[in-house]
Amino acid sequence: MTANDDLGQKLDLLIALTRIGVREQLDRERKTVEDEPVSLALLRHADEWVAAGQLKGTVKDLTNQSERTVERRIAELISRGAMQRRGSGGSISYRSTGLFEV
Repeated sequence: MTANDDLGQKLDLLIALTRIGVREQLDRERKTVEDEPVSLALLRHADEWVAAGQLKGTVKDLTNQSERTVERRIAELISRGAMQRRGSGGSISYRSTGLFEV
């Protein structure tokens, strides 16, 4: 076993223990996300890095919501730790962190 394998196992254990400790909070947060169509669509369409414009357009079309609403939901998901953002200017992209399995 390499040092990286050992570290990976320890991190997996730490994640599992953390999820056990905050299970009720995670369940509440997941329910909130699942009950909100825009948030749910964002997470389902961002399992890999996706360009901001493409993601916003797809979710806007699927949910019949405004771009501003989609942008607010992205900001909320980032603040919850459910999405990540990378880049700046015209090269922004987003992806789900996998915090909520939707």
